[in-house]
Amino acid sequence: NYIDMIPNFIFSNIINIIIKNVGFLVEYIGLIIIVFSVFTALIRLASRKYNMESVRVNLAQKIIFGLEFVIAADIVLATVTVSFMEIVQLGGIVLIRVLLGYSLRKEIIGQDPKRLLNKKKVNKSLDKK
Repeated sequence: NYIDMIPNFIFSNIINIIIKNVGFLVEYIGLIIIVFSVFTALIRLASRKYNMESVRVNLAQKIIFGLEFVIAADIVLATVTVSFMEIVQLGGIVLIRVLLGYSLRKEIIGQDPKRLLNKKKVNKSLDKK
């Protein structure tokens, strides 16, 4: 019966390799977005056509966008992790990245994103009345 298990083992390994490569590809796309955004921000600052605040906000928005790719890659890679310790490490990394994204959003809009969302919901419900 070992012969019957060989195709399943090979198929499972091929799927794991594909998932890992897709995860790494998505992660690299996110990192490229972040690096490209930093270079773009530096060029804009050097050209002096843009003020510091607009460059800072634009950079933060693009970093958040890049971080979303990296977090998505972490989720994809979590599906093929082997040990519980790898899952815990990956969970910690995702938590740090989510908190970083949250604090960047808070920095961009100047207040807690949840409060802003709740204000919008309240204003919409008041508009309907």
